[in-house]
Amino acid sequence: MIRGGLVRLYVQDVGQAVRFYVETLGMKLVEDGAPDSAVIDAGDGFRVALASHASRTRAIEEVAGSAAATLSSGSLSVGFLPKVPIEEAIAIYENRGVTFDLTREGSAIVAHFRDIDGHPLHLYQTLEDAARA
Repeated sequence: MIRGGLVRLYVQDVGQAVRFYVETLGMKLVEDGAPDSAVIDAGDGFRVALASHASRTRAIEEVAGSAAATLSSGSLSVGFLPKVPIEEAIAIYENRGVTFDLTREGSAIVAHFRDIDGHPLHLYQTLEDAARA
C-alpha cells in the first residue's frame, strides 16, 4: 500500500549533513537547495529531507497552537534496510567512522547509530532478509 516516504531532519549545517549521508552512508543527493535544504535518496522511494535549523524556526513561526508544538518536540529514529547482509554494511560504515550499538529484536538485528547532528538512525535486518541479501 505504501512504498517509500520522506523524513525531514533539521541539521546544523546542511552541507556537512549532505556529505555524511552521501559520502559516509552512500546515498544519493537528488535536490540541492543549498544552503538551507537538500533531499537525499535513501533507496526504494525513501527520501531524507535535510533542512537548516533556521528553516525550522521559520516553519514554527508560521504555524500556531498544537502544530507548532508538534514541530518543536518529539523524537524518532530513522531506519534503513541494508541491501547487503547487515554485518557487511556495519563493517563498511565502521571503516568510514560510524559507531554502532547492536541489539536483537526477535529474529532481527538492529544496528543503532547517529548522524553528525546526533539524530538517531538504525540499520534493520531480519534473518530472512539477510538470507536474501
